[in-house]
Order: sequence, then C-alpha cells, then structure tokens
Amino acid sequence: MPTELQERAMSFLDANPVFTRGEFAAAMDLTKGSAPVGRILRQQVAAERIRRLRREVFSAVPDHKTPGRLVLPDYIHASKYRPDGVQGYHTGLRLFGIQYSVFASQVEVISSGPTGYARTPFGRCRFIKPHRALVATGKTDFLTTWKEPAGIPVRVTAFERTLVDVLHRPGRAGGRDEVVDALATAPFVLKSFDPGKVADYVELLGIRSLAGVVGWWLESWQSNLNVPERTLERLEAMLPDWNSYWLGARHDKPALVRRWRVYLPRDDIDPTSQGFPLHEGERMQ
Repeated sequence: MPTELQERAMSFLDANPVFTRGEFAAAMDLTKGSAPVGRILRQQVAAERIRRLRREVFSAVPDHKTPGRLVLPDYIHASKYRPDGVQGYHTGLRLFGIQYSVFASQVEVISSGPTGYARTPFGRCRFIKPHRALVATGKTDFLTTWKEPAGIPVRVTAFERTLVDVLHRPGRAGGRDEVVDALATAPFVLKSFDPGKVADYVELLGIRSLAGVVGWWLESWQSNLNVPERTLERLEAMLPDWNSYWLGARHDKPALVRRWRVYLPRDDIDPTSQGFPLHEGERMQ
C-alpha cells in the first residue's frame, strides 16, 4: 500500500470510530468496489484495528493507547446500517433524553428496506418500515432532525413525530408504562416544542382515532407546553364518530375521555400525575 494512501487511511480511522465502506472509499478518493479499498479494510480487520459490524459497516477497535475510545452508544453504530435509516420510537426517546428505563439493548431504525431484526455486537437492531402514508406522499423524512452524540451525526425523528409514533405503537417503545412515564418527563426536558407540527403529522398519517390519544396528551400538558387551543381543535376535527381504545385500555380498567372519544387505562387518564393514579372520576368528563 503506498505510503500516502496508508497515511490517509490511518487518519480516517483515527477520526471515524464507526463508518461505512463507501465513506472510507470516498475519503481515499477511490470507488467503493475498488481492490485497494477491499485490501486496506481486510488488512485492518486482520490487524484488529477495526471490526466488521455488518456488511460494509465497520467500527474501530479500542487499544491500549486509547482506552475506552469505542464506548459508543449502540444507536451510533446503528446509524450506519441503512443509508435511509432514521432512529425512532424508544431510540428516539433515548436520543431526546426522556426514556424512563433501560432494558435489553435494542435500537429501532425506520427504513424503507426489509423489516425484521438484525443481531449486532451491541444487541438487536429492529428495522421498521415508515408508515404507508409517508411512503405514498414521498415524505418518509417528514419531521426528522439530526443529533450529534459523541460528535457523530445521527438522524432521528423529531420529538413531535416521536411523540405521535410512540403513542401510536407503544410496543415499539417498551410498552404502555414506558411510554406514559417517559413522556411525562418531556415537558420538563424539552428545549423547544411545536404543537402545530404534531397536528401536521397526525393529519398526514390520516389515522382519525390517533387524533384522540394525541389530543388527550397535548391537552393534559397544554399549559406546560403552551399548546394553542387551535391545535387541539384541529385534532378534534379529525376524530371519528366512535370511541376508540388506546394504550391497552381494553384490558386494563378503561375510562372514557369524552372530548377525545378515547378509552384509556384509568391510571393513565392524567399523565401529569407521573404514575400516581387519580381518585376515581377525576379528570373524566
């Protein structure tokens, strides 16, 4: 390997603790499929300077000169697994610092590629397709943003989208209790919040009953998050003519929140109580 190319490769590896084959090739001014790229990567894997996480995804290996260098969160590794990948659901809650508990390591990646689970060095990665409404409208990137934990860019669903997604599919975020307890910390942690974007996203998804559980949550925190009544009215206008069940209410003492035509578990009717159940009948209209 030419000395200049070797020096460039070492500089890249020092600066990039996790990377794709394409990123490495671009830094070398070579094509991804070129023989020198494959040869360099094989040599570095054999020398245990890097390891292969998945096909065409690599990470640096710690050594005695840089102790703890690669103690990186699992979602940083997962951010390289799919070119269109966006972290979401429970991983989104983690990136916004509002997850309530830490359970078996799993990262949720939203991607248009195949769904399913992949085993990784840090645990499991679950690939989830974007909602069909986003695919149909060409808006799979709707309400996404970038965070830079450890200085490495990671794309994640914005909190406004994460909020709707975890209320819609709590099973993808650790379950009902995890979602309710995690979201109860959000109003005290968020630096910015746009209720209008929440309504935009619910309207884009077009799930009428979802407007009920989202409207309930926003109304519960209306004063804390400065939610305009106009935003609540937009969600109210979407409601179906029937009462729907959310957050597992069918199986856990359901109570009806009449304005939002939604049945919820009785202990969750007031999310501002942060896990302390209300006296029967409180906050129900």
